[in-house]
Amino acid sequence: MKAISSPLSQWPSKIVARSKKSSQQPSPNKGSESTPPRITTNVKQNLQFLKLWKEFQKRNSSTPKPATSYRRKKVQKDDLPEDTELYHDPTVTLYYTNQGIDTAVPVLLVDGYNVCGYWMKLKKHFVNGRLDIARQKLIDELVTFSLLREVKVVVVFDAMMSGLPTHKENFAGIDVVYSGESCADAWIEKEVVALREDGCPKVWVVTSDHCQQHAAHGAGAFVWSCKALVSEIKASHKEVERMLQEQRSTSMQGKLLKHNLDAEVVDALKDLRKKLSENELT
Repeated sequence: MKAISSPLSQWPSKIVARSKKSSQQPSPNKGSESTPPRITTNVKQNLQFLKLWKEFQKRNSSTPKPATSYRRKKVQKDDLPEDTELYHDPTVTLYYTNQGIDTAVPVLLVDGYNVCGYWMKLKKHFVNGRLDIARQKLIDELVTFSLLREVKVVVVFDAMMSGLPTHKENFAGIDVVYSGESCADAWIEKEVVALREDGCPKVWVVTSDHCQQHAAHGAGAFVWSCKALVSEIKASHKEVERMLQEQRSTSMQGKLLKHNLDAEVVDALKDLRKKLSENELT
């Protein structure tokens, strides 16, 4: 098993669950009925990571590269008590604390065509048979989301439906899997089990297929519907806009915030806003 390599994994990530208070523990039999936690970060504290946007742009070429394994090597960790809850109450705050698994980061597994068939901006291409366009637009959105949320993203497409051979690629930091030997949901289900056995701290699965949702939840993953993913992506867009507004606001010293920020951070914010604007228009 190999370590998850992300340019942002050096920065601490905070995972926060937001929902109404509930004392009930999610049941594996209920699947997506329980509200899974959100993947969030403290924007103000993580302005530093925007310096890596320049590095990201250098990596972001139209030529996919062979994917490398993102699973971590097994490392020594303390055994969990027998009464440890594997399914955390989504109303509590969850922290990624690197407890003996400092080479792992949260992983988001996405059923690509399931999202393409839901999101209207992708669906118009999907239903017209332009799968290549729908795939690329989804990948572009996931690249930006992965950068902002500091999470490893793996998007899986059915290779037979794509008309492509079974293979894996890496596009600007996210893994793109074309599963020919099995359908996307079967591949994702096996990957959830493997990641949990490796000790991956948090695994999310994105699909609106109810059977796959139950299977993923039963294997130990949090489940997001396609609607939830789209909402989170749009929320990340708004966070960038808020950062830009703060960058234009005045600081306590009466100077523009951009005068107090590193020039690379300001440039990164502007480049990121341009990127998000292009995604919204397409």
